[in-house]
Amino acid sequence: MNHYESSERVRPLKMAFARRIQEWLGKVTGATEPKAEGETSIPWLAHKVFQDALDERATDIHLDPEREYLCVRFRIDGILRDVALIPQRHAAQFLGHIKSLVDIDPTPRLKPASGGTIYDLDGTEVHLRVTCTPTIQGEKISIRLLDPKRLRYSLEELGLNPAQKELIDNWLDSMTGMILVTGATGSGKTTSLYALLHELKLLNRSVVTIEDPVEYRVEGIIQMQVNEARGITFSEAVKTMLRLDPDFLMVGEMRDRASAEAALTASSTGKVLLSSLHSRDAAGTVTALRNLNIEDFEITAALELVVSQRLIRRLCPHCKKQCPTPPEDKQWLESIGFDAPEQSWTGVGCDQCRETGYHRRIGLFEVWRVDEQANHLILKHTDERSLRRAIRESGIPSLLDDGLQKAAKGVTSIKELRRVSSYGFGITS
Repeated sequence: MNHYESSERVRPLKMAFARRIQEWLGKVTGATEPKAEGETSIPWLAHKVFQDALDERATDIHLDPEREYLCVRFRIDGILRDVALIPQRHAAQFLGHIKSLVDIDPTPRLKPASGGTIYDLDGTEVHLRVTCTPTIQGEKISIRLLDPKRLRYSLEELGLNPAQKELIDNWLDSMTGMILVTGATGSGKTTSLYALLHELKLLNRSVVTIEDPVEYRVEGIIQMQVNEARGITFSEAVKTMLRLDPDFLMVGEMRDRASAEAALTASSTGKVLLSSLHSRDAAGTVTALRNLNIEDFEITAALELVVSQRLIRRLCPHCKKQCPTPPEDKQWLESIGFDAPEQSWTGVGCDQCRETGYHRRIGLFEVWRVDEQANHLILKHTDERSLRRAIRESGIPSLLDDGLQKAAKGVTSIKELRRVSSYGFGITS
């Protein structure tokens, strides 16, 4: 019996790629005749992997080594799904081809490596970021798919409500200080930053960015990539960019003291600065800056606006329905101090959402305009919990508040909120 037909891991997904693997294996072994030149080649198979991942809206491809197979998994709407198994006899060639695409030595590696390239996928330019690392099972590769089309969103389309959008618009009008987009890894920070860049581009202002690496190219915006091997560090790039007399400057991500200092340097010159930072919520942003050895007085001098976010799955519009709120959802809401509704929305599952009940994702947002009271608390070195409480008392809704509003409207489900909160919202303390 063919393994791919019987595998419970791949059958429920009903994905074309699993069938293509079957067909490809048949052509390689001679069981079936190739229909076109090259259909038995490893490059053809890799192309089909990328093609199906893009068609399925996957953001990442994981190639996980197992005893007999290389498991191909797609991350779709934030969830990893097994889609096919490639026999080990073809795995080394397949992994070697992926690495050669991004100029990584195709031989098995003894230490981690990464690379990137722009891949032409039948007329669509997709940015591939590849990371490979040795494990005790064998070599694992993960591939981040960056489709420029995914960045063509307005701020409203990302999930910001009118009040949150107004806070951002007011900041854009004032043109001072620093805005930080914060969240966990994979929370959509880059998408939000580029949406902001597109808004700024419409204001007839000069916008320059310093990124490591440049993930997407934006027409009308000057972009510089950090290259420490050639002496282009964050600090040197900032000095250079400031001489270009920009109105807005973006530092892609504050990941260490050097990039944070570069951002603060730019902000202190009176330029408007945008950047991103790993943090679980708005109050956690101050803690994250402190952990980068940024002093409280430096934070209050620069920080004007924090947009904290998390991605959550949307309910499928084709099969969602209202039903009595499940006991486990009620219990969770009551445990964190919220009243549970009698009725709530859920996804039944249909062909449109591949029986998951969800289709695409939307952002949960907490937008905090740092005022004088907040600056006073920061200068007193107020702890994160107390700062979070002060933000709530000032009337700023939390990520969970935003999520519950979206759940009440049928945009997402309470079950999905409960799942995401288990990863640490920073909203219940």
